[in-house]
Amino acid sequence: MPVAEVFVDTNVLLYVHDARNAEKRDIAARWLHRLARDQRARVNLQVLNELASVLERKRWFDTHEDVFRIVDHFAALGSSPVTLKAVETARTIKRANGFSWWDCLLLGSAVELGCSHFLSEDLQDGQQIGGLTVVNPFLHDPAEILGP
Repeated sequence: MPVAEVFVDTNVLLYVHDARNAEKRDIAARWLHRLARDQRARVNLQVLNELASVLERKRWFDTHEDVFRIVDHFAALGSSPVTLKAVETARTIKRANGFSWWDCLLLGSAVELGCSHFLSEDLQDGQQIGGLTVVNPFLHDPAEILGP
């Protein structure tokens, strides 16, 4: 089985810190632990900035510094900027699928980073987009995608 590089959407990172939904929190944590262990997870600056914005808005943490520590922790998965090439790919995806622009930018970045999978609950599980396969983490165990 070829090595799967997996772009992780912001929603998966958020669930790790969502005290209101223990089941999704545990599943997201299991995925992230496995991806981090195998060094197969990828994110970019857009994901990190979305994460900071949502965590600030939800006020799940006492201080801005708590939010910054979380974002810095996930920065180990990647911090590449959105490039012109990713924007061009995002435009192609937008024309073909009509997704939100922000999702298209993430998908374009995932393609540019050489990912084979896009981990998100926001898109249709199993959908093929620009060479990526969308995986809803709440419908699959990591071993189904990543192997044993």
